[in-house]
Amino acid sequence: MLDFIAIGLGPFNLSLASLLHNKTDLDYLIFEKKEKFDWHAGMQLPNTALQVPFMADLVSMVDPTSPFSFLNYLKTQQRLYKFYFLEQLHIPRREYNHYCQWVADQLSHIQYRSSVTAIHAKPHGFEVLVEQNGQCSRYLCQNLVIGSGNVPYVPECLQKIQQDYPEKCRHSADYLTTPLSNLTGNVVVLGSGQSAAEVFMNLFDRQYDDDQRLISQFKLHWLTRANGFFPMEYSALGLEHFSPDYTHHFYHLDEAQKAAQLQQQALLYKGISAKTIRDIYTKLYQHSIAGAKQQTFLHSQSNLIHAEVLNQQIRLIFEHKVTTQQFYLDANVVVAATGYQTPRFDFMHHLHALIQTDAQGHWKITEDYRLKHKAAGEIYVQNQEMHSHGVGTPDLGLGAHRAAKIINQLLGYALYELSDQQQCFQSFKPEQNPYMQLLSTSAQAMLRHGNSSINPVKPSQPNAEKHLTQAALPLQKLEKIL
Repeated sequence: MLDFIAIGLGPFNLSLASLLHNKTDLDYLIFEKKEKFDWHAGMQLPNTALQVPFMADLVSMVDPTSPFSFLNYLKTQQRLYKFYFLEQLHIPRREYNHYCQWVADQLSHIQYRSSVTAIHAKPHGFEVLVEQNGQCSRYLCQNLVIGSGNVPYVPECLQKIQQDYPEKCRHSADYLTTPLSNLTGNVVVLGSGQSAAEVFMNLFDRQYDDDQRLISQFKLHWLTRANGFFPMEYSALGLEHFSPDYTHHFYHLDEAQKAAQLQQQALLYKGISAKTIRDIYTKLYQHSIAGAKQQTFLHSQSNLIHAEVLNQQIRLIFEHKVTTQQFYLDANVVVAATGYQTPRFDFMHHLHALIQTDAQGHWKITEDYRLKHKAAGEIYVQNQEMHSHGVGTPDLGLGAHRAAKIINQLLGYALYELSDQQQCFQSFKPEQNPYMQLLSTSAQAMLRHGNSSINPVKPSQPNAEKHLTQAALPLQKLEKIL
């Protein structure tokens, strides 16, 4: 019986395997349905960069001395000085993919072309059925690590059109899989995140053959239901929301508070990089010189409400979110950069009844990434806990930290020391400030009813009291002297 089976080989399970390599005697396998590691192959556009610094590699935030660090990858590629002179924190997306492939090629626990078809609970763990080379194999394990990732989300009104006319309608995840050709008429991009912006830029360049022609080959329309084409929050203090500190804080909010926070934090992870926005605006400006006719149109606050195929075109019907005016556009090609969603995980069908869920149907997950369930053994999840752990869930910078927490549990001891010391300059809850005094529940109620003459309640936190007492000592000594 294996110690665990990991399902899916994205960056997070690859991080898990990298941190385990030659460090333990755990017996495990990782099953991946693709023939090799290939991260977001359909979006490996030229001149696109990772949105996190290079330190958000597979290992460095937990084990910077690992042979699988990005810097060691550069050393083996004879590119250290080239990267040094580049003076950039954000590496090309193609290079990150190649780095991950370089790591994966050195690991022996990965089995490609292996699709998990079913999992059954057993008295001492799990039975995992895997289709490999046309044959079904059976494996037994004590624990599971689900790292299958999310799948492209396409608006419901476009789903059948996408299936029937893939050459006319596709998700941005498949943008490069089958190159679009003979672009004419109206080409539409939906969405307002980084992927939508990158697709828009690529199509804009194709409009004018990389500035080789003055007249565009097609009309390019960019629409989003968002309130605007806004930049992603990328200030240093904003980035502290992608920290173990904030994850811990978020986890201990109640369900309603978590849902409200996520709704208000879209620009922490859904916006466009400021550089990309600047590049787009520069392109638009350049092509407006000398009164050149614009063949590029941008619309925000436009919600797609219906779509149908008419006369070999896709009629898209929108409603303006503010004015409620409805309008339509007949598109020759549609690229939906509309994000991702949690898949159904059909291979877990037999386990669904054993897994606890919340009122919204989300899996209940412990702070250390274990599903709450009734089966024997543990089920760990990677990148399926946005609802419980917050915006840092899909962030590459937290991947190694989460993998290390899972590893420590699989081993039963701390292979990796994960400090509880505060990593952020800001405090996410008032009791982290030793000078802050909390009000009692009754005092808060009185304030809500208009009684403003309430003295703060003496803090109940021992550390705060100690700190306050120490702070008062110099004054006491001064009073004695006077």
